Amino acid sequence: MERLITLLSFKIIIPVLIPVLVIAGCSQFLPAETPTPAVVIPTLPQPTNLPTATTNPTPVVIQGTVRIWHSWNELEVPVLDQIIKEFSAQYPNVYFDVLYIPIDNLRSRFEMAAMEGNAPDILLGPADWAPGLYEAGFISELTGIVDAQALEMLNQPALNAAIINDKLVGLPYSIRGTILFRNRNLIPDSAVTFDQLVYNANAAAKGDQIGAMLDRSLLYSGANLEGIGGQMMDADGLPAFNNEKGLEWIELLERYKEAGPTDYFTEQDVDLFKQGKVGIIVEGNWRMQEFSEAIGAESLSIDRWPEYNGFNLAGYVLPENMYLNSNTSGDRLRAAQNFMRHFVSTDTQTRIAEMGQVPSARDIILTDPITGTLMSKAMTAMSNGVAYPVSPEWEAYQLPLDLALRSIFSGSSTAKDALQSAQDEVMKAILEIKPAPAATLTPTP
Repeated sequence: MERLITLLSFKIIIPVLIPVLVIAGCSQFLPAETPTPAVVIPTLPQPTNLPTATTNPTPVVIQGTVRIWHSWNELEVPVLDQIIKEFSAQYPNVYFDVLYIPIDNLRSRFEMAAMEGNAPDILLGPADWAPGLYEAGFISELTGIVDAQALEMLNQPALNAAIINDKLVGLPYSIRGTILFRNRNLIPDSAVTFDQLVYNANAAAKGDQIGAMLDRSLLYSGANLEGIGGQMMDADGLPAFNNEKGLEWIELLERYKEAGPTDYFTEQDVDLFKQGKVGIIVEGNWRMQEFSEAIGAESLSIDRWPEYNGFNLAGYVLPENMYLNSNTSGDRLRAAQNFMRHFVSTDTQTRIAEMGQVPSARDIILTDPITGTLMSKAMTAMSNGVAYPVSPEWEAYQLPLDLALRSIFSGSSTAKDALQSAQDEVMKAILEIKPAPAATLTPTP
């Protein structure tokens, strides 16, 4: 699907003429035979600041054609059209060439077009595309395109996920993440601490009702390692989980059983929650509409992650980014940069929230008393989240850590042995991804 939005306009510039006032004076001479009196010639006062002629600067006209590729669905495309229309009202000399490509083909099509020198100016895609696109030279660094104040208003974990090698290469416009859902009919109040969550869950466990079913898989629990002050990997992509903080993380996951039966990356918790039989689960914000329809929006709540041992638990946050083609230049570059700034403005972010995506901007005011409240709570819950790892090394972590967690929870391995085994396997996999540097790749304890 391809759309072309064009608006034409013209502007009349009226030159301003500034008049210059010239003051002239004359002298008078007396006859020679007449005594000459003393003549005092007055001195004209000089103005402190002499006025100078000024000219109005020629206004900069933003123009050009901006090409955008995206994978927004048929319900979201009208919102994108409206966002472009609002931008065009402000910049009528900018035209748009918009193309929909299914998400499964979007990245490969963009990379192929970039190699041929025919890629769009702006690409809308997930944050985990950033490292590969940037290292290949297909997308530009965005430092300076959006001012510091505007960046401060964005979700910081999402912003961190868009930084590669200390450079901002993607501009987050919406976010996804793992959050705590609560059925208010079973558990009326949110918990400030993990111990309080356990207490509330046990109080709600009656008959076939379950207080909580917390998922201990890596996707839904991994962010808690950083939440309690640890690290999954260091700045070089090497393992940083095999230490005391890693053991504390495992201890926390073991304590999930105190709140009720646990889940490990299945749909069991989702099914029971939709049936109204479980009070608290960990799931992705993309389930929000599904849960609202199942138990009623007025019964659904999204909670902040609770405190634990002086820290706050957390969920992963993964943004959807705007990427800028590294070959875009001239008028198209200036137009594309202005459109990117428009995309994270308050008005545009509000439209993104109203269509069901969680916006990257934090202080969006939504008026709907039910859906607006849920969206605001999701934004708040993810404001203290953890950036989902997007580095290429992360692929090496997932299977070893998954096997380690399963072996611990099944009782077939101790936490210490499982973490050591996972570290060894991660290091082997990393060496397959990239060769070892001159110094041996050894993670620091």
